[in-house]
Amino acid sequence: MASSRCARVIYWCAKPGQFEAYTNYLRDIVEPIDHEGLRRGALLGFTTLVDASPGAPWTHMRLFTFESPAQRAGMVAALAQAAAALTPDAGERAARAAHVATLRERIGEADFGML
Repeated sequence: MASSRCARVIYWCAKPGQFEAYTNYLRDIVEPIDHEGLRRGALLGFTTLVDASPGAPWTHMRLFTFESPAQRAGMVAALAQAAAALTPDAGERAARAAHVATLRERIGEADFGML
C-alpha cells in the first residue's frame, strides 16, 4: 500500500547582505511558530536547509512533512493559527511580515509524495 505521507518545499533567497539576518529571523521568529504547529498537529516535521554558495538559486529551503495531502493543504491556515496563538497582536504580526519582506524573496515551492 502506498504511503499518503507527503511534503512541501518552499525555496527562499535572502536579499543581498541579508543571509544572516534572514537565518536569525527563521531561527528566532519562524521556528517557534513551526514548533507550535507541530504541537497542534498541523504537520509531522520541518527543517530548513541553507546554501550560502555564491550564485545559489536559493539560500533557504524549508521542508515540511505531512501525514496526508489534506494536512498539507491546511498548512498555511494552521500555521497562521499557530502564529496568532504565539503573537495575538495582529499589528505585531503585520509588522513582522513587513520586516521579513525586506530580508528575502520567494523563489518557488513544490509538493512531493513520500515513499
